[in-house]
Amino acid sequence: MKKVLLSAYACSPIRGSEPGNGWSWALNLALQGYEVWCLTNAEDKNVIQEELKRLGLPNLNIVFVELGMNLDKTLLNASSKTIYLHYYLWRKKAARVALQLHRKMNFDVAHHVTYGSFQQGTFLWKLKNTRIIFGPVGGGQEAMPAFKEYFGQAWRIERLRSLISKWSIKFSNNLKNTVSRSHHILVTNQDTANIVQKIKTGQNDNVHLILDNAIPISMQHIEYIDRKPGKQINLLWVGRMLPRKGLNLILHALSMVPKEVDYTFTIVGGGEMYQFLDGWIKQYNLDPKRLRILGQIPFNEVIRHYKQADVFIFCSLRDSCPAQLNEAMAFGLPVITLDIHGSSLAVSHECGIKVKPTTKEKTAQDIAKAIGKMYEDVELRKQFSRNAYQYAKSNTWERKVQLITSQFYN
Repeated sequence: MKKVLLSAYACSPIRGSEPGNGWSWALNLALQGYEVWCLTNAEDKNVIQEELKRLGLPNLNIVFVELGMNLDKTLLNASSKTIYLHYYLWRKKAARVALQLHRKMNFDVAHHVTYGSFQQGTFLWKLKNTRIIFGPVGGGQEAMPAFKEYFGQAWRIERLRSLISKWSIKFSNNLKNTVSRSHHILVTNQDTANIVQKIKTGQNDNVHLILDNAIPISMQHIEYIDRKPGKQINLLWVGRMLPRKGLNLILHALSMVPKEVDYTFTIVGGGEMYQFLDGWIKQYNLDPKRLRILGQIPFNEVIRHYKQADVFIFCSLRDSCPAQLNEAMAFGLPVITLDIHGSSLAVSHECGIKVKPTTKEKTAQDIAKAIGKMYEDVELRKQFSRNAYQYAKSNTWERKVQLITSQFYN
């Protein structure tokens, strides 16, 4: 039985996004017969321990790296900026734990999965005589200056992020060591691949494009919904309202949709930009009767909206790879998205309409045209729907882990 050390700072059986990714890696590696030792933080310690009891997998070991001086209580909050300091301190301690474990266990593979940002690298490069896998990671993508108006005040933070990223690429020894010592580097978009290849010296044939998410087990058995087209088209957006998620770009596009296109637009999610929604609706002179703003709701209710919608629209201005795209396709929803970053890789031309971003006005116009196309061409919509569903069915965690281990673990 091969022994795998997994670095999954974010790891939880009850959360989506990065914690869900971390847990999916740990669980599926164990289910595929590897002896897994997973380093993670203590955020969902009780929940994980309960789940481990329920699963009864003797080859799945979760090692909680906890910080002293009450720092887990004060800093470990994913929705606060303190999380970056916590992650930095956690990595320092986790590196010591990893080295101790490796001396005892002699791991065959050391694999970093979360956080999925390449700029911070991984401490796993310090382990000798083991195969090191880094990723899938993103983080190389940048928002286009043409869209800075949609960011509002947050554009300054966006520029600061870019500067920190450039600084890491130039000066971070941890990143340089990660890139030079890793046997394989898995990246979620071409932007990140380009940057990694600039840092690397020598061969670039160990940098691979691979999405960092898949369909969770809970969505694998959804039956195909044969949607009957009505007079109205129901558009759906699901996500955290962050500046980079570009919700206001979609509202701008809706202001350009021809009057004869009868649509409703359902918005699901909370977040820091929620407070600006009313202002955007007035700014773009939209009819509030066509909009359903639901805020943050439990996931079982989100599922109901996935089932009721006709089209999923999500135009992130900077994203490694939005998990919502996979979720929407699991429910057979055709997608309208921007042809950039992770979205470009996650959605094929057979599953929806990808809009090439250009200027602010032109991009909004092209999204409006895509909405009109979906409304008018019911057959095309059905075709997208079937393709999206079939794609999602094939993009399971079990399959993803199997493919990656068979290609890169030997």
